[in-house]
Amino acid sequence: MTISNLPAQSTYSEIAHLISSLLKTTLGPRSMLKMILDNQGRVIITNDGNCILREIDIKNPVAKSLIELSNTQDGEVGDGTTTVVIVASELLKTSKILLQKHFNPSVIISCYLKALEESIFFIKDKISISPLEENSRDLTRVILSAIGTKLVGRFSRLICELSIKAIEIKKNDSFFKPNTFFKIEKIPTFDIEKSTIISGVVILKDVSHPKMRRKISRPRILLLDCDIEFKKGETRSNLEITEGKKWKDLMKVEEDYEIYCCNIIKKFNPDLIFTEKNVSDIALHYLYKANISVVRRIRKSDNNRLSKVIGTNIVSSIEKIESSDIKEARCFSVKKIGDEYYAYILGYDYSACKTILLFGPSKDILDEMERNLNDGISVAKVATYSPGMLPGGGATEMAISNNLWKKSELFKNNNFYIYKAIAESLEIIPRTLIENCGVSVIQKMIEIKNFHEKDFFCFGIEGRSGNLIDNRKIGVFEVSAIKIHAYKLAFENASMLLKIDRVIKGITLK
Repeated sequence: MTISNLPAQSTYSEIAHLISSLLKTTLGPRSMLKMILDNQGRVIITNDGNCILREIDIKNPVAKSLIELSNTQDGEVGDGTTTVVIVASELLKTSKILLQKHFNPSVIISCYLKALEESIFFIKDKISISPLEENSRDLTRVILSAIGTKLVGRFSRLICELSIKAIEIKKNDSFFKPNTFFKIEKIPTFDIEKSTIISGVVILKDVSHPKMRRKISRPRILLLDCDIEFKKGETRSNLEITEGKKWKDLMKVEEDYEIYCCNIIKKFNPDLIFTEKNVSDIALHYLYKANISVVRRIRKSDNNRLSKVIGTNIVSSIEKIESSDIKEARCFSVKKIGDEYYAYILGYDYSACKTILLFGPSKDILDEMERNLNDGISVAKVATYSPGMLPGGGATEMAISNNLWKKSELFKNNNFYIYKAIAESLEIIPRTLIENCGVSVIQKMIEIKNFHEKDFFCFGIEGRSGNLIDNRKIGVFEVSAIKIHAYKLAFENASMLLKIDRVIKGITLK
């Protein structure tokens, strides 16, 4: 067992500063990108804070705690992952300064939690703007504010429309329930504007025979989880044939069995067959003659989603097919996009399975569009269930900071200094936005403080020019529930780490 001689709190600031400095340049519309090379040699280009932290391979427990903080924020509300880590890191940095001035950790923790409580009350009582639940204009504003700072910000309007459409589908069709299959399909092409949501499934497959039908209206579909071919022997099985006639007889048996399977299928008159296994060339020929199209070797996940689209079961044996296993879809078509063929199976609007088609010029942009779309849907979902907006551009942080400065004047003990330190810590967000714009930080911070001292809560930093602006004029707003969730995580995480006074490494004795 190894026990560190130094208080654990003294090392938190350096580690938190390392993580925070990695993410600071990714904040705001003028954010920089990170190129990440993972263990498998893949290159990821992004400015998404949570995506960057997920790829970090670090063993320090404090760094892992901050990374988990970002993952929790992303999993719960989908946005604010960079903000929560930066604020938590700044609070840890502040705590180190207070500890060096011989403040007790318990007193600091008590002030942190009290400041959190007062900040949440101040947000709800003073600066929160409650929009109408059905006001799509306000919903558009908060989504654009969340995803407009990302790598593919020029496509933010399209992603915003997809996010709102997804929420509208959710109201009429159990969109977010666990038994609902919802997938984002990324297709490399330059037709970005064609990205849309469909009731159905898209599979990277073509029909298995070149002459089979590639477009069928209202097809009758059969889903299989079995081969349509003669069952082969085991891997190490051997068969010795000494006469040519016996070889022909063996081939005849195989062909007869495959014809037998095809005849069973033809009795149920399907137009289209999907199977996870193989279909022999002989079976393909007979099925083509019967005007039945076949798509073979599809993934099990795609087969499961198809069963949700058309509302049928997946058959595991040819002999077990029943009439109820054949169901109808709205349309089937095969489209060639670039060098690949994609099979579109569209269900009816009431279908439980939805697919979002994302078109983009490259894999990197498609991956980033997918991350942004997930963020947009999460923000839209939170905004729908927890209506309430806050001014963006660091205006909320400055308003809370100004409020804590005023609260500190009421203390007659050392809590006065702690409150002022917390208030200064929250200024890290507008300060970082100004730094990323490349303008004078001191001058702009003085200007924005002057506005907030006069209770102009909506004044923040315009993320592209670095100038001060009333967020109501440019429509930059954030969802209050997301901001409150980020503050709770940041303050509670900093308080928890402050309670740790020693780091003990256990060693197993043999």
